[in-house]
Amino acid sequence: MKLTEAMQGYMMDGEIERQSPRNLDLKRQRLGYFVKWCDGQGVTTLDGVTPNIVRAFVVHLQGLKADELNPQKPTKDKPLSPMTIKGYVTIVRAFFAWCMAEGLLEGQPDPTKRLPRIRIPHYVITTFAPEQVAAMIDACDLDSPLGFRDYTMLLVLLDTGIRISELCGLTLDNVHDDYLTVFGKGSKEREVGIAPTAARALWKYVHHYRRARDEKEPRVFLGRYGMPMNPNSAWHELKKIGQRAGIEGTRMSPHTFRHTFARAWLENGGEVFKLSRVLGHAGMYITEVYLKDFQSREARVEHAKFSPVERWRVVKSAGRKGHHSKRK
Repeated sequence: MKLTEAMQGYMMDGEIERQSPRNLDLKRQRLGYFVKWCDGQGVTTLDGVTPNIVRAFVVHLQGLKADELNPQKPTKDKPLSPMTIKGYVTIVRAFFAWCMAEGLLEGQPDPTKRLPRIRIPHYVITTFAPEQVAAMIDACDLDSPLGFRDYTMLLVLLDTGIRISELCGLTLDNVHDDYLTVFGKGSKEREVGIAPTAARALWKYVHHYRRARDEKEPRVFLGRYGMPMNPNSAWHELKKIGQRAGIEGTRMSPHTFRHTFARAWLENGGEVFKLSRVLGHAGMYITEVYLKDFQSREARVEHAKFSPVERWRVVKSAGRKGHHSKRK
């Protein structure tokens, strides 16, 4: 069977399973890139994909620059991140697992089975400091519809920890007095609490500043021309806020808001299990990433308190000779 035909069947099953549009787009883009690359190597059928072909594809990805895959990203001369490469490999693995289950490999082994795991380095994610949050809020013009929308977006993201896609997916009937109904990954519905300050800002935005082009438009957050915002446009607006606020040293990303929420939750004694539910994680192993970062930061803050150098005062003044006890 041709690779293009197998991919078509794989994508059809994803649509039948009602996978999210974002997930389907990601699969279509990344698996499509793999199929196109294989075609360039003279491999057009499933049985032509060998373990060495898959390994060569990973080596190819490791040699790419980020802007070669996405020219819109300002990442010139930067190689693809291990996380991005792992994302491609994960989709290719899932595709061949589906082919195996469908009997399309005709008894041949899965060519991705023996592929080494992509190692992802762990970096502590920097979160927003209170003064940075204050600067971002000061950068919003609360007397204009768009400025108040930006202000509301900041508060909702910080107060709830929801994803940017979930923020853009909010509809008017998802907004309640003290909680939001959110549809996360895999179309899983959950309720997320919202505190009074953010709730009041959201109410004021909806009832006073929100201007929809179509009065039947259900989405909460709208762009300049009254059309629903998407994650890319919302991210763009957040970056502009960060520029106006002079944010430096912290990545101005929607995920940073989410991580800042998680840090504050843990700092204030919140349970990690409940945090996992609030964030909509599929398993505790994802939430543990936030917990490890929190524990690392706490250890750093506590360092001086427990440092042997500080506690034992092992300090030698300039010009002072050391004292040595004589051995008897």
